[in-house]
This record gives sequence, structure tokens and C-alpha cells, in this order.
Amino acid sequence: MNLIITNIFFSIISIILVFTTPSGYSYNFCTSIGILFVLQNILYFYFDDKKSLVCFEFFFAISFGITNFVYPIFYFPTNPHVAFFSFPFNTAVINKATALAYLGYTFFLLGVTKMIHLNRYKPQKPDFRFNLTIFEIFFLITLITFGLYMYFGGLDAIRSVYSGHGDIRKVGVYSYFNNLFTVVCFLLAIFLFKIDKSKRIFYLSFVAVFSFLILSTGSRGYVLGLGSILMVSYANNIKKIPFYKIVTIVFTGAFVLFVIVNVRNKNLSDGTWLTFLSKMKLSSTFDIFMDLIINNRNLYVLIDYGDKNQFTFFSGMLVDIFSPIPGMTGFLVRTLNVPVELITGGALPTYLQFGHDSSFGLGTNMIGEAYISFGIMGIILFCYLIGHIIKITYYASRYNVYAYVIYYILVSHAVFYPRAPILYNPRSLIWSLLLTYAVFSITKYQEKKELQD
Repeated sequence: MNLIITNIFFSIISIILVFTTPSGYSYNFCTSIGILFVLQNILYFYFDDKKSLVCFEFFFAISFGITNFVYPIFYFPTNPHVAFFSFPFNTAVINKATALAYLGYTFFLLGVTKMIHLNRYKPQKPDFRFNLTIFEIFFLITLITFGLYMYFGGLDAIRSVYSGHGDIRKVGVYSYFNNLFTVVCFLLAIFLFKIDKSKRIFYLSFVAVFSFLILSTGSRGYVLGLGSILMVSYANNIKKIPFYKIVTIVFTGAFVLFVIVNVRNKNLSDGTWLTFLSKMKLSSTFDIFMDLIINNRNLYVLIDYGDKNQFTFFSGMLVDIFSPIPGMTGFLVRTLNVPVELITGGALPTYLQFGHDSSFGLGTNMIGEAYISFGIMGIILFCYLIGHIIKITYYASRYNVYAYVIYYILVSHAVFYPRAPILYNPRSLIWSLLLTYAVFSITKYQEKKELQD
């Protein structure tokens, strides 16, 4: 089956749905979109010829579906005020928002679908130059940055945030080392299956220790990103992971992280936002994915905002664009003299609900972010571009180390992307490429010098 034609067909259907959306809320309409979403994914993953089911698209599809389609189908009819949905939002946009979400996803799949001329680049095991020295340098940098992160109180600060006693917006010296440590540890995971099997256990044990220490603070983003990289890298470099194991890992991981959310909130006083999840009873299997589902509210809020206000274009993501440059956030806020939430992707839903300088965030939604920036065309173009970048870097990863790094850094974001700004974490991407270039250049220079001697 030609997936290009198939995904064009679904894209046309999604466009028709957007322009024929009934006002208000319709269970049948939302359910129909949910069925189309599932059907399109079944066709895509069945006929796609990648080596493994475990890839960016797999994690992204699961996260996107839970973030955008579970609430209107399974919760709104019976439990509309679950978790953050107790905060007010315009229910009249649910149909439209659901259709727009599906529109974005169809164009993402259209962008990620392989063209015929890419056949010859189908990756098996990446064959670019790599040696143990490069990996050891990444490992050394990881140890140093994690040590400095701990020394400057990073673990205590994050633990305080997730225990309800700290401010997530507070920035200290540890923040920079946290960013560096995360990037380098991701690079460590990216290249882990490129080294000799006899040495992997040693380095993997350190990665496990790092993960446990970060997880003990209540923060799960780093562990999810790292786990996604390891699974995809293993499948692409070592061997295919059976489907039943994939499903087991996904549901087990989701349940463990759900338990962590509840455990970390157990000692909080009543009235704090974190008690939302800790008070919930597990009435549905979907409850364990509530961290994703609650971001559906952000989609409704942003669609409603976009319909009533001018598009923000790139002004709403200035902090994201310049985030790779240390200190630029403060400079932009001082120069433009506006609340930081208005120039930061992902901050608008929180700002609209709680105003400036809230001690916690409600999150965001990538489709909603694209809509308030550039409208329907923004959803189409951004989602197609994201898919196209995934496709190009995946196929180029066979022979280009920088494409290899970009693809796996994006893999680390796959679960979070549906609930993130459209320019999600460019700092990680830029810093990882700069570090890769620096380390590869150093080792190349050293090898050249040794040959001359």
C-alpha cells in the first residue's frame, strides 16, 4: 500500500472535518475522529518498512492520542471536571479543537512518511566513525556536570519543587549544570549501543544510578526521555523489540510514574494544586495517563484564545528561540518590559488562569500553540515540518552523526511533544550538537596528531 496516498487521503478528510465541525460538543463527532486516528495509525505502522516499531512516531502517536482524544471521548460525558478540568474553560470549542488536533496529526504523518527516493538510505546499523574515546569523553563530562549539579543543590531544589515547597521558575547556578548534565547524559544513551557489549553494563549502571537519583526527586521528564532513547537505540542498533514487550514496558512505565506522582504528593496539605492527582481514585485505565490527559484542557483554552485574539506569531516564543543562549530570558523580559509568560511558549494557559509569576504551571498543548501563533495554516505547516525533520534525520542517521544525534534528541522529546510548545526545548538540540561537534573534533585532531607522530 502506498502510504503517501493513504496519508493524503486522511489529511483531506481532516481538512473537511475542520470546516464542517458542528458547534459545541458532540460525542459521536469526537469518537469518529478518535476512530480515524486509530485506523490511520494501524495502517501507518503496519505498512511502514522501518526496522522496528519502536521509533519517534510510536511514542508520539501514543502521547498525542492520549493528550488530545481521551478526554472528549471517555471523560467529558461522565466526569468532565476531572483533575485540572475543574478550572473553567469554554466547552463550546471541544469539537473544533478535536478536529484541529486530528488535522495536525494527519499532516505530521504525511510529513514523516517515506518517499520512494529515500529507499536507498534505509538505515540498519549506523556506520559513521565512532570510537570508545569519544564515548569516554561524554561519560567524563556527564560525571563532572552531575557532580556540580549536586554540589550546587540541584537535587534538593528539584525535590523541593515537587514536594510543593519550591518555585519551579527559580533559577540558580545548578540550573545550568542540570541542563548540561541532561544533554550529555542523553548523548551517553544515544551512543551507548555503539560501544562494545562487554563495556555497556558498566556505563549502563551509571545511567541507572543517575536515573534513580533524579526520579527520587519526583521529576520524571529526564527518565522518560532517557528511556525513550535507550529503547529506540537498542531496537535500531541491536535487535527488534517484540510488540508484547513494547506494550508491557509502556504500561508498566506509565503505572510506575503514576505511582510516583501520588507518592510525592502524599504529604502535601489540602488546597495545593498537586493534590489533584493524589486524591483521585483509579476509576479508569486512562487515569494512569492523567499527566498527558490534563493537557487537553490547554488545547481548548488556546483554541478559544486564538479565536478571540490576534495571532502571536513568533513573539509568543521569543524565549524558546533564544533559549540556547544563557541569560537571554532575563534580557528579553527587561528589554521588552512584558510578563515573561507572554513571550514564552507554553506559559500562556497558566498566565490566563493564574496571572503573572504563578508558582506552578498548567502546561500547554502543541496544537494549541501552533494555532495561537499562525492559525490553521500554522498547525498544518508546523506539524508537517516536524514530521519531515523526523523522516530526514532518521534516514540520514545511517551516515551522518549529527543527523543521528538530532533524531535521538527528538526521540527523547517524543512523549512530551504533544504537551509542549511547538519549538520544544531547542536548547537541548543546539547544545547536544555543539558538544558532539566539540568532542568529535577533539578526537579527530588527536588521531591526526598521533598519525603525524
